[in-house]
Amino acid sequence: MSPTTPRSAAGSGPLTRLTGAWQAASPRERKLLVAAAAVVGVALVVSALDWSREQRTRLGRSLPRAEAQLEQVQESATEITRLRAQPVPRRPAGPALLETVQASAKSRGLGLTIQASGDGLQVKGQGGFDELVTWLATLQTDIGLRVMRMEIQGQGAAASIDVVLVAVGSEG
Repeated sequence: MSPTTPRSAAGSGPLTRLTGAWQAASPRERKLLVAAAAVVGVALVVSALDWSREQRTRLGRSLPRAEAQLEQVQESATEITRLRAQPVPRRPAGPALLETVQASAKSRGLGLTIQASGDGLQVKGQGGFDELVTWLATLQTDIGLRVMRMEIQGQGAAASIDVVLVAVGSEG
């Protein structure tokens, strides 16, 4: 061909070459090619079905966990909404706050020293860990005092604490 002779776009394409090769093959070679294509096709279908089964099994295991997590998140959201809707607890101020917290600790049998300090209260002493944590949670719920800083040292079933409590909303 000379450079000035245009090539036919359809005449030398891959499909044309493939058709030419197919027609040049003997009937026996054509049967072998069809059989090979069928084997490859079946292998692809089997592979796809196997992958699909594995994914279905994996999802069957992970879906219950995801549903449980969703339920937990929804319960937490409901609890947060409920807590936000509650009015801020009325808390005593000044010396009355100190007396209220001292009376609360004494009523629970906690040997604690409670003193006013800055914007909050300083609590030091010893008691059962569970009782101390329950007492601190009650102070937050009932009086509106939140733990700003806490140091705990375990001593068997008891704990030694040094806590700074502040009114909710006045944390810095």
